[in-house]
Parts: sequence; C-alpha cells; structure tokens
Amino acid sequence: MRLSLISFIGLIAINAQFTRADEIEDALQKFCGGIKVTGPTQGQQFTDPTKVVVVVEREPNAEAKVINGVDIYSIDSNGTPKYLGTPSKEIYNLNTRAQMTVDITKIQGIQLPSQFEFRVWVHNEAGPDCTLMSQVFQVASATHSNDVSTGFQSLSVDIDRGCFGVDLVKPKLGEHVQAKRVAIQIKKDPSSQVTNYESLDLYKVHIDSRKTELVQKSWVGQQRARELFTIKDTIQKPDASANSNDTLSDYAYFYRLKGLTQNKESCTFTSHPFYINGHSP
Repeated sequence: MRLSLISFIGLIAINAQFTRADEIEDALQKFCGGIKVTGPTQGQQFTDPTKVVVVVEREPNAEAKVINGVDIYSIDSNGTPKYLGTPSKEIYNLNTRAQMTVDITKIQGIQLPSQFEFRVWVHNEAGPDCTLMSQVFQVASATHSNDVSTGFQSLSVDIDRGCFGVDLVKPKLGEHVQAKRVAIQIKKDPSSQVTNYESLDLYKVHIDSRKTELVQKSWVGQQRARELFTIKDTIQKPDASANSNDTLSDYAYFYRLKGLTQNKESCTFTSHPFYINGHSP
C-alpha cells in the first residue's frame, strides 16, 4: 500500500521524536545515573526549620558535578504538591557525598508545621543538568517543636512513601466513553517521586451495593513515568450475571494504575468513576 507524502513525512516526524526522546534518556542516564538524595530520609522529623539537612551521594565517574540549588515543595494532606521556592542557591562540589544545611524559613510565608520534599539541582560541566527529589520529611516550627510528633499523627502513609503527584485526568468524572476506544490520560507533577508505571486495571462498581469487581487487566508493562502519558484501551463490555437481576446500567467503572517510586515503593492511583455509553443510570 502506498503512503501519501503527508503520511510519509508524518511518520518521519514521529520517528524523529522517539529517537530524540531516546537520546535524551541515554544522556540523562549517563550524567544523572548513580546520584541520589539520601537525606532527609522517609518521614524524618526536624524541630528546627533553619537547620534541615540535605545529603546527596553519587557513584564517582569522570563527569564533574556541582550542586547549585535546592527547591522546596509542600505536600498537603491530599497529596497535592505545591512549589514554594528556592531556599538555597549555594554551590557544593559533589564528589562522592555532599551535605548541606538548608534554612527553609527563607521562603516567605512558609507554613509550619507541615510536610515537604526537596528538589536538588545538580549541574554537569559537560552534559544536561539533573533534578533529584528527596523523600517526604516533616518540619515543626522553631517555637513549637512538639508539633512534629502531634501534628502529623494523621499523615497519610502513601504520602510518606512518596505516592503522590500522579492523576488519571481522563476519563473525567461521570464521562460517557465508547468501549472500543478509551483514552486514559495520566498526568504527573514534576515533584512526583513516581518513576515508572507498571499496570492498569479496569474495575466496575455496583451503583447501589458499592461492590467492586475486576473487569479486565488493560495494560501491563514498564513505562518511564513522564509528565503526560496516554494508554489506549478497548473495554470488553461485561455481561450482567445470569443469577442476578442487575443490568449493565447498574455499574460505573474506574481504572487503577500501579506505579513504582524512585525508592522502589509500590503505589496505586485511581481514576474518577465513568460510564460506558449506554450503560449509565
């Protein structure tokens, strides 16, 4: 079958994009591999916001590296990250280990006590810069150090493990979709610690009883988590049970995405409920 000139050019452009993406991934692996923020540790608590310790370690190689900035994000109780600013722009040579003390009160209007994460900028002399995320940590106000132990008792375990900042934005809440062509759009915040997507499952939930059942395993793989990612799915419409008075209109559907963080923590993210066309109450 002949391709039109436009189609041919389109294919070349798509291939070029994939090639360029692979080149970027290779460069990041070369210049950013073997570097990790090892402090603060998961759930670490600081009683003095002017003395929050950041530790970066690397496996030495021939590439010269310097740390030239530390950003801070707050993480609310719903797992929503918010960029606050850059409390440190000091320069540190990174040989095998660098330790910095950061005063987060330099950020105007910072609210304490709260939970945070750092983004560390590492500059390469001969390649792309690297951005590294710390684990989530907790800070009390300097005048109320007991706030750390009392103010975070209800902290979500998922947030503490780094399972936040990923949203299944489509299908939208209450959306009606065509079973043969469903686009699941996944949006990842730059501050998210999720590095890979591993599987996507479809579930149905009974409108009245709230009983949940697995419909199908829609996708399994290893996909590097990017800021935007789309999975195309074909839904096999499940039949109502022969031993039940239920009809297909008694169900809503949702997707469940499994991912992995930079610290090898397993995370689960759930979409909004939606309906298959002709199958809504």
